[in-house]
Amino acid sequence: MTKDIKKPRGKILTSIRKNLISGVFIAVPFIISLLIIQWLFHAMAGVLQPIVGSVLPRLAKILITTPVPDIYLRISVTTLSVILLVLILYFVGVIGRFVMGRRLISLGEKIFMNVPIVRTIYSSSKQVIKSMAMPDRKMFKSVVLVEFPRPGMKAIGFLTGYITDSEGKKYCKIFIPTSPNPTTGFFELVPVEEAAHTDISIEEGFKMIISGGVVSPESFKYIE
Repeated sequence: MTKDIKKPRGKILTSIRKNLISGVFIAVPFIISLLIIQWLFHAMAGVLQPIVGSVLPRLAKILITTPVPDIYLRISVTTLSVILLVLILYFVGVIGRFVMGRRLISLGEKIFMNVPIVRTIYSSSKQVIKSMAMPDRKMFKSVVLVEFPRPGMKAIGFLTGYITDSEGKKYCKIFIPTSPNPTTGFFELVPVEEAAHTDISIEEGFKMIISGGVVSPESFKYIE
């Protein structure tokens, strides 16, 4: 009788455990993606918040006679900043499709490119965005392993290209992303002979980074 009771309980517990694990694997990628999008969106909307935060309370005093609680003002500032950002991005896209808009954008680029520090930041940002937006252009060439952050430890890196110094020595340009947020990381110049090329695909490499190694191929090979 006791064995008969334990069997259904065991099946129920196994089913619950499987469903929980399945739920984690389904939900985590969505959560990480949303967190990355949220971080990028807040970074852009944060530029508008000080402007909206200084203008909105003054408008509220003029238009509304009764005092408005601070919490309502804070929520309104954040909401309006996000809405304003979406509208600005939309209208920039619309303007950029017309000849006059393209000329204005070209003029703005010329101004930016004439300012020393801004020129470097702008051109680098534009190249990265273009590489990520165009599927036919691969920003990352392959997945490599490098000794990082110290000798004896291996880190996954993405090869972005090569560079040669004045003495003719060749280096790999490698981006080493952080886990689980691959939008940040380290840029390293590694001697060619110290970068171990692998047969891990770019997609598999990103899955390993984002999942903290939970999702990974069972094995990999070194490529000469």
